Amino acid sequence: MSEMPDHRKGAHRLVWLASYPRSGNTFLRTILRHCFGLRSASVYPEDLGGNRALEEYVGHIEHGPEMYDRLQENGISLVKTHEYPQDANSAIYVLRDGRAACVSLWKFYQKSIPLETVIEGWHRFGTWADHVKAWSPKDRPGTLLLNYEELRHDLPGSLDKISRFLSRPVIGDRLPDRDTIAASDGRWVRKESSWQTELEGRNLARFNEINGEVLEAYGYPA
Repeated sequence: MSEMPDHRKGAHRLVWLASYPRSGNTFLRTILRHCFGLRSASVYPEDLGGNRALEEYVGHIEHGPEMYDRLQENGISLVKTHEYPQDANSAIYVLRDGRAACVSLWKFYQKSIPLETVIEGWHRFGTWADHVKAWSPKDRPGTLLLNYEELRHDLPGSLDKISRFLSRPVIGDRLPDRDTIAASDGRWVRKESSWQTELEGRNLARFNEINGEVLEAYGYPA
């Protein structure tokens, strides 16, 4: 992870776009680009694998000499992270059903590690529950909690929440076709799928053992 400068100096506002991996962060960034005219960056260089069409779709600003100038053009710096919180800056936390997020992360890793490894948190981002508890988006000051499922199925309501949180007007309510982008990418943006076909039996029981309490606390029935 590259070190981010202190954006609290001056009039600019830093807002973390935070989430457990594969929880809808890229989708949120796409909404910010097309519905608010706001581009965003990431703490991870080459975050979208150098796919220029995808970068434009998402509104991604890649690391480089002009990165921070471009970030601050609208008086606000929006920066994606999957890391645990390290400061008190504002954040939008995107929460997705942990079962779907873990299966999607396993597929993002191209199934090069066992699904059990993702469930147990034996990788750099830990367990889904630990990540959610670390950010504590229901209680953390200056944090907007957005559910991925709500972003997908109630875009107008989500736009209203984002608009009020960022104090930015909505300039559009339509997004480019997801499947078209997925066809040209297939890793960061995938076609919709169901976690139930991949997570079952012993793995599902273990996931619920580790994450069930947080899953229930955030409204995801077992």
